[in-house]
Order: sequence, then C-alpha cells, then structure tokens
Amino acid sequence: MLSNGRNGGSLRQRAMPRLFVPVLWLAAVPLLACVAAACSSADTVNGEVRFHRDVDLPDGATVTVKLLDTSLADASAIELGRDVIEKAEQLPVQFAIEYDPAEIEGRAEITLSARVELGDELLYINDTVHPVLTRGNPRNSDIRVISVSEFDQCIAPLPGQIHSSFWDGDLPDDAFLEIRLWDVSEPEERLLVVEARFEDLGSFPIHFELPHEGVEISRHHRYELEANIWFDGELQFHIPNQDWRRTILPYCPDGNNLSIVNDVFPVSEFPAE
Repeated sequence: MLSNGRNGGSLRQRAMPRLFVPVLWLAAVPLLACVAAACSSADTVNGEVRFHRDVDLPDGATVTVKLLDTSLADASAIELGRDVIEKAEQLPVQFAIEYDPAEIEGRAEITLSARVELGDELLYINDTVHPVLTRGNPRNSDIRVISVSEFDQCIAPLPGQIHSSFWDGDLPDDAFLEIRLWDVSEPEERLLVVEARFEDLGSFPIHFELPHEGVEISRHHRYELEANIWFDGELQFHIPNQDWRRTILPYCPDGNNLSIVNDVFPVSEFPAE
C-alpha cells in the first residue's frame, strides 16, 4: 500500500506540469496579441473633407487635416495629430489622423481643421467648428470646407420650387412662369443673374431649373427671386413684397443641400408693394 501511495504521488506530480501548460498558453495570448498590434497607444479619427458638392482639384493640390486642442481661447491651438493627403484629386477626400489618447483631457475642446492648398495658394478652408472626442462629441466627423474665392462657379442647373396655397389643382393650359434671379447687393444697380420661362406648369409646387452657364454665386452678395405666373393674358401670381423675394444663396444651388424655394400670391389679393 505504501508502494501504491508513492506511485500515486509520483503520477500526480508528473501530471501537474501538463495541467499548467494550457494555463500558461492562455495567459500568453494577450501578450502575443499585443505584439501583433505593436502595443500601440495611438487611436484614429476618421472622416471626409467635403465641399457642398463634388469638386475636382487642380493637379498637385494638397489637403491637410489637423486634430487640435482648442481649449484655450487666448492661446494657440495645440496640434495632436495630422493627415496630409498629397496630390488629392477631388473633394470629398478621406482622412485618418492618429493620436495618443493620453494627451487628451476629458474636459478639453478637441476640434478638426482642414485646408486645401496648391503650393502657397489657399483654395478651401473650413469656416465652422468641428468638435470631436470630448464633451459628448463623436470620435469621427466630416469637415465641410468653403472656397476662399468670393464666387462659386455653377456647374449644373440651379433647381428650385414655387409654392402657393391660393390655388388647387392644375393651372390653365396657357399659364407660364417667369423666373428672374437678381443680385441686389447694390440696390441702385440691380444685376440680373439669370432668367427663364417655363410652360406646361401643371399644379403647385412647380419645379424648375435655371440655366447655369456663366452663373456665379457669392456668399457675400444679396439676392432676390422674382417669380410671375401669367394666364388669360394677365399677371395672376407674383411675389409682391421685396422682403419676401429675398433669397439666401451662400453658393450655387445643387438640389441636394440647397434649392431656390419661394411662394407666389394672387395679384388680386396681394398687389405689388
């Protein structure tokens, strides 16, 4: 019996290393995974730099996106990371910025900035704040940029709609719509930007597209939309008030983010002011 006890003890001692082998292997898995990932403490902010529409960039354009700590209003922003896209062909363009989470405090204001340049010439820049990461903001964000050029050259027809709550059903067969877009930045020198006439109107709302050839829109200018509907040989509907004709156009309408929309009123009830 003593011999059997020693043998039993010896068997248990030999079995113990075999039991430890899988335990040690499982403990090593996180270490191997860390090696595979290079144990990096960096994280990434992703997104796209966008203009209000797709736009081709000139050859050699560079897009620079920065991740900044802008917590201190009276001090320069602290750069936390950047992505430089050289020879960018168009907007939108994707970016990815690596950063070290240890460099960011939970109460800090973290924002994104973007510039599109051709050599020393600035072409596009963001003019709004794009917060990320802290204060409940998302990790990833697209960046909307504007052109530094005063004018946006329209590359597609300018879409719009005319509404009215004073008419039900189809308009008469002889009805036609006149549309004129005016630049009224200088009240004494109103400039006609574009005009067009439309027939076969059907019912409200009336959808239209203005010609775009040679049309430029500036976010610094003021615009008015003139809309007149004629039938039975007379002007029947219009926009009677100058204030009602005002139209906000920061850039060329494209239908996706911006359309020219207004209401017309019966001349018999709303004479011109």
